[in-house]
Amino acid sequence: MNKKIKKIFEKTKKENRSALITFVSCGDPNLEFTEKLIRKICKSGCDIVELGVPFSDPMADGKSIQAASLRALQSGVNIIKILEMVARLRKSGIENPFVLFSYYNPIFVVGKERIAKLSQEVGIDGWLIVDVPLEESGEILEITKENNIDLIPLAAPTTPLERITKISKNGSGFLYYITVAGVTGARDSLPEHFAERLKKVCEVSTLPVAAGFGISTPQMARTAALSADAVVVGSKFIDLIHDTFIENGEDEALKKAEEFIASLAIQMKK
Repeated sequence: MNKKIKKIFEKTKKENRSALITFVSCGDPNLEFTEKLIRKICKSGCDIVELGVPFSDPMADGKSIQAASLRALQSGVNIIKILEMVARLRKSGIENPFVLFSYYNPIFVVGKERIAKLSQEVGIDGWLIVDVPLEESGEILEITKENNIDLIPLAAPTTPLERITKISKNGSGFLYYITVAGVTGARDSLPEHFAERLKKVCEVSTLPVAAGFGISTPQMARTAALSADAVVVGSKFIDLIHDTFIENGEDEALKKAEEFIASLAIQMKK
């Protein structure tokens, strides 16, 4: 396990709270704004930042992240530019763990060895590759281990508990538990029997468990935090920041980001 991610979960356990993980769509609407946004949320209560790499065919994502990815691609953002941004953030003193959240294609096109080496050099702590299942993760796992990068595994509501144990043993950092059967996107409520299922997942996982997909309000975050080791918020955050940016400009969008993350952070207590 990457030391930085491991320390976050040690810290939150001592503080009797869940970690707050925020998904940021890098380059939406441009990388300069993303850099400012990350600085803001890291000071507002976000523990771990997922850096969303834009991709042309985001199969696991709903309309919010699809649209954000398209805007980012149109602004000329790619995985190399994101890593260069991370280097700047590290040099400026941002110490929060960064997880590169990507489909495999952007990594494959540049070369997994090169991206792994660059990730290690600039300060990426984990990779989460959405479309690489357990059975196809061997080569990537070898490279991430060599570069001290956690390979974050995923599990779904339909994943058998025995397989979740196997998946968690194969990965490191934390297990990303997808709370709904479907694509990403803000939802009005959590699935039926959510807490019961999440409790079972936490019992069989050898890694801390982060619950994500569909969590959009402080109340939903609170419910997830009571059972999970971490809570992930993405689509709602992206929509809020994008809409505010369009309507009221950059400064107001950054202010909204700060307020929203702070409102979630206070719900992480057990």
